[in-house]
Amino acid sequence: MTALLACSGLTKRFGGLVALDGLDFAVAQGETIGLVGPNGSGKTTFFNVLTGLYSPTSGAASLDAVDIFGKSPQSIGRAGVARTFQRCRLMLDQTVFDNIALGVLRAKPLGLLSTLFRRGRLRADLDATIARAHQLACRFNPQLGAALFRPAGDLTMIDRRRVEICRALIANPRLLLLDEPSAGMTPDETRRLMDDLLAFREEAPHLAVVLVEHEMDVIRRVSDRCVVLNFGRKIFEGLFDAMIEDREVQTAYLGSGQ
Repeated sequence: MTALLACSGLTKRFGGLVALDGLDFAVAQGETIGLVGPNGSGKTTFFNVLTGLYSPTSGAASLDAVDIFGKSPQSIGRAGVARTFQRCRLMLDQTVFDNIALGVLRAKPLGLLSTLFRRGRLRADLDATIARAHQLACRFNPQLGAALFRPAGDLTMIDRRRVEICRALIANPRLLLLDEPSAGMTPDETRRLMDDLLAFREEAPHLAVVLVEHEMDVIRRVSDRCVVLNFGRKIFEGLFDAMIEDREVQTAYLGSGQ
């Protein structure tokens, strides 16, 4: 299977701390990988390096054979990588639309000359962005689409998570990175959000997803295969059933008594 994302020897050091230690990681088009491991194992660091928030120390990373190693977040976003964050990063006093539309701003020319001389085009772009934001919001929850111009702070936690995912999806990425989307939600909300994601994946079969999650039921349900990190190293790669039986995984992630 040809890799959409290919990382080789990816390393990130913070002084004497090795947060990522020679990580090899690949994701195929349309594949969903569950990325798990104990707190501090390097999962979010991997996302931060991959999206340009941290500069990698060494290694290589490419998306569809285009080098993204050490590139800026804007360049990586334009290449087709989008993400969510574990902690809510919505502007709660701004509208749902404002929050979703942020996902396309990185690809838009926003200089003064562009504003002055492309006003008609900008209006068309705005109309198209509104239509796409409404379509995405309704796809996850019709009531969310109806609230497009209401403050995001009025939303429930599950709808806030939906808005964050819509913000990542509005630019039509090829690779979506989800960092603990169930954080702060009830089990019922988590189940409903996973229903949403699975339904969306059926409509977008070419989208690749990497999901960081501590809830094993979520990983089991949505992942094609799993990767486990510990101290920045990959200690397992394979199917979910094999992962939960793996002794090193049980020791590192589930605890030595499991």
